[in-house]
Amino acid sequence: MKTSKKLASALIALGLAFGAVGADMATTEAASVSEIAQINVKKDGSNFQYWNQDSASFKALKAYVEDVTNPNSPNFIPVKDRVCVSDMDGTFYGELAPTYSEWYLYFHRMFNDPTYNPTPTEKAYALECLKAAKAGKISADMDEGEDRAQSYAFQGMSMEDFDKYVDNYFSNAPLDGLTNCTFAEAYYLPMVEVITYLQNNGFNFYVVTGTDRQLVRQALKAPIPSINADHVIGTDSLPVMERQGWAGSQYFLFNEDGAKDKVMRGPFQFTDNKAGKVQNIAKEIGIQPVIALGNSTSDGSMLNYALANPKYKSFAMGVCCDDSVRDWGTQAKGDKFKAFCEKYGITPISMAKDWKTIYGYNVTKTPTRDFDTAKDFKK
Repeated sequence: MKTSKKLASALIALGLAFGAVGADMATTEAASVSEIAQINVKKDGSNFQYWNQDSASFKALKAYVEDVTNPNSPNFIPVKDRVCVSDMDGTFYGELAPTYSEWYLYFHRMFNDPTYNPTPTEKAYALECLKAAKAGKISADMDEGEDRAQSYAFQGMSMEDFDKYVDNYFSNAPLDGLTNCTFAEAYYLPMVEVITYLQNNGFNFYVVTGTDRQLVRQALKAPIPSINADHVIGTDSLPVMERQGWAGSQYFLFNEDGAKDKVMRGPFQFTDNKAGKVQNIAKEIGIQPVIALGNSTSDGSMLNYALANPKYKSFAMGVCCDDSVRDWGTQAKGDKFKAFCEKYGITPISMAKDWKTIYGYNVTKTPTRDFDTAKDFKK
């Protein structure tokens, strides 16, 4: 059954998206989750479908991979050192329609989830975040503030229940900024091709994102199953045991049969962003990457860290959000990041010029972004 975006949005706005909207209500005219999962570019790169192959960025990617994977090249990189790190939102997943997926999940939790009763302080801050998202003016302070607020909103939920929550919302909530596309389908098809191309050439692909780590792990399972959970680095909440209370972990014994203890989402731990991405790559991977992919100056430290690899020829690409026809980017935004890329030797990607499609050929930009998930909120 196909349900209109307007009706699906209305149902979500009434608070039915959590635990009530059926899977048949998802719009599927974007590339479906199963279709995204089937994308698999061969080692020789002969079956790319979504790139304009005469673009400079595509040619640069192919030339680099072919060079460093050639055993006869002086730039050959052994498989053990082929580490690629990539941002997620805005790099291989939609960021601007309507705003960060993590924020939309947060708004749903605050305004529409009948199982959650936020405090007046929580509601007030969520409204400020909503206003900033609508205006496209999210400050650096608010970026981390939302991380803390969302962590608090889901604190005490079991890891399993949070995974189900993410699945249910992402699979059923349509994007307000694009037609025929749910959050579960909002992947940049050309970049999914890049991910599989790199993996098939022996690159160890890590996601290094400012989004909640557990959310990303769960969201990626179906559309990009080749990215393992242990290859996701993100913003974290500290897991705690249900019966642990205020006891430190050194004083608590997890029940040996596992029947009485559950791992729960605990308090906010840290935001994985900017130079913090480099710190976490060094801490969690322990190998300096040779490839980095990003889409903003917030990824600049990570991109430059790859380019500064002292041992191997390295490569970085930056996705410029310059497509105002098929997505919510602007030429001004794209040009600004392109200038940053050119300054630091990062290969810029033009979403508008280098890609044949973004989300799929039946996805179109809507005239306005409604932010329907909060329209029933009363000041």
